[in-house]
Amino acid sequence: MWLKLFFLLLYFLVLFVLARFFEAIVWYETGIFATQLVDPVALSFKKLKTILECRGLGYSGLPEKKDVRELVEKSGDLMEGELYSALKEEEASESISSTNFSGEMHFYELVEDTKDGIWLVQ
Repeated sequence: MWLKLFFLLLYFLVLFVLARFFEAIVWYETGIFATQLVDPVALSFKKLKTILECRGLGYSGLPEKKDVRELVEKSGDLMEGELYSALKEEEASESISSTNFSGEMHFYELVEDTKDGIWLVQ
């Protein structure tokens, strides 16, 4: 009986240490703790909308920042890590690349061979 209890406590201790280890790695890479809470009042309207998009919530009927902030607060606590990942996703989606083809062979090399989608603008 005591042996089972000891292994159960050891298991939870190992999980706790691993969680802190991974949080330290995130802190080292980003400079923030992922579990720190963020006050939505201090965020801009654009960041609040990005958080709602990442959470899968619509905000089309909410024209004011106050309404959007209340929706973020109602949908759950906002962690620093969630804010960081949402802003990273937004930056990645904003980087749209375009390619100028130098000729027919360049077009076939980049599009036809990879079966990639394309918009041709003349």
